[in-house]
Amino acid sequence: MRFCAFLLLVPLSLPAQQPARAGRAGNPQAGNTGSNATTPPPTPAADLASLEGTVFNALSGTPLRKASITINRQNGGPVAPGTRGNYSATSDAAGHYIIKGIEPGTYRVNASHTGFLDMQYNARRPQGPGTPLDLARAQTMTGVDFRLTPHGVVAGKITDEDGDPLQGVQVQVLRTVYNQGHKQLQANGGEMTNDLGEYRISGVLPGKYYLCAIYRSRGMMGPMDLTGDAAPQEDYVTTYYPGVIDISAASTVDLQPGDQMQGVNLRMNKTHTVRVTGHVVDNTSVAPPAPEGVGGSVVRLDGSAVNVPPPPVNARIQLRLQPRNSLTPNGMNLMNTVVRADGNFEFPTVPPGSYNLIAVNNQSGRSGAHAVKQPLEVGDTNLEGVSIAINPGAEVTGHVRYDGDPPSPLPSLTVRLTAREMNVGVPPPPPAKVEDDGSFHFDNINLDVYTVNINTPQGLYLKAVRSGNYDVIISGLDLSNGAAPLDILMGLNPPQVAGQVVNAETGQPAVAVTVVLMPGEKERQGQIYFYSTTNTDQYGNFTFNRVTPGEYQVYAWEDVQYGQWFDPDWMKAYEGKGESLTAKEGSPVNLKLTMIPAK
Repeated sequence: MRFCAFLLLVPLSLPAQQPARAGRAGNPQAGNTGSNATTPPPTPAADLASLEGTVFNALSGTPLRKASITINRQNGGPVAPGTRGNYSATSDAAGHYIIKGIEPGTYRVNASHTGFLDMQYNARRPQGPGTPLDLARAQTMTGVDFRLTPHGVVAGKITDEDGDPLQGVQVQVLRTVYNQGHKQLQANGGEMTNDLGEYRISGVLPGKYYLCAIYRSRGMMGPMDLTGDAAPQEDYVTTYYPGVIDISAASTVDLQPGDQMQGVNLRMNKTHTVRVTGHVVDNTSVAPPAPEGVGGSVVRLDGSAVNVPPPPVNARIQLRLQPRNSLTPNGMNLMNTVVRADGNFEFPTVPPGSYNLIAVNNQSGRSGAHAVKQPLEVGDTNLEGVSIAINPGAEVTGHVRYDGDPPSPLPSLTVRLTAREMNVGVPPPPPAKVEDDGSFHFDNINLDVYTVNINTPQGLYLKAVRSGNYDVIISGLDLSNGAAPLDILMGLNPPQVAGQVVNAETGQPAVAVTVVLMPGEKERQGQIYFYSTTNTDQYGNFTFNRVTPGEYQVYAWEDVQYGQWFDPDWMKAYEGKGESLTAKEGSPVNLKLTMIPAK
């Protein structure tokens, strides 16, 4: 599994011979973008390009042999028949490689080696974003070097309260990420313990991680035993290093580049658990009747006994308990159970705490699943009589119009609804196609709060989305109490924000720098739609083509974890380091930014 990582500086080795630029790096070549473009002739052998460089160990500085280098074409538009889109090479004993006979164009270059983390050319950290390279006709590009970081390893042993090894425990490393602007933990790799209780997680990028152990007892996985046997009142629950069940009390593991951390051991202790029982009401369809009787043995009149199978389950309904913790990764620590055909359910081993009870009906149909979520507090005693109902979805209609004369021909548009809070196992509604008259329609949409978005072709931007008297771009579309038809207004001539980032120390263009456009108006802050992110190309240039008019701050970070700018506490360290701008419809903005160095 891939991970985010700390900064790894890659020296920039630009070739002495650079191609003349007709536009932004990475854009299709002029003359090849039109629908009526003719197929170009094959490129003469003398006009083919070449690429060469050396691969090093980033820690020791020694050359790496047997590293794999691949390049993949990024250009669009027609090409000559038989034109290759990718090339590869292997470094020799001196770490050197050369790729010849390359069709001119724009390529992404990647290097990999067993025991090391993958790297794109000009990326500032392993598996981070690099920059495409432009190769002109007959160009020989040298100095395309890589410095690969050895991967990290975390290893140890999981034992029970008596110090005996626990087999089959899922051990994971978790790292802080930002999902739809919200801080959350994400699993970045994991392994099961063997018969000695040992685990070894390799391929870990540098960074700070939480380590957790998940024991998959019968209370954590379905299907449940429905014969009526008493549930145990103690069980192993998810435990975080160095041995706590509350993540707020956990310690992080700090992994430096190439670290091989051994002996990261963890002891799991059984925790008091309770039973949660209740009933699911599915109002979206008619469930099959529940069978008479229950599972177990039935005595006939002649005295003989016959086994009766447990009552069947409603396979369409999934029921789960999700810990109500903002840092808990989606899908982690889930307790799943089955729902019987009569709607009854049981979670036999639940630790006390705060949860969301989530019921999902995965019925087939174009609208996908229906779900409902309700908070649930679990104490020290069994909780009985919990009731949850799944209700039919809502119908959402709307119309798209333009703030001026519609473009000709009309663009192909689709409207999307994305739940503002993701529910595990609940797919988003299928997108709705906008018809020629501007109308669109969603049928039977799950009752939730949604962000409304629409694909924005070049030359358009989303100007407003109204439901009745409310602008729902910021507040979101809440379907819990119904919704008025949507009125989507597309703006013409969006602002274009472009510029270049310079390294203040060297005075040279800063490549592969993360440039973030952040809204300045308070009501827009935290709303993902108003944020834009890009990376500078090999010349230090950047462009934002689809910007909503308004006030903005622009930051250019040498190295930053995606989404950190949503964290107000993190942003305090960068007050005054952004560039202010006003983006107006149809008005281009050109900036020259100074790179914010990595700490």
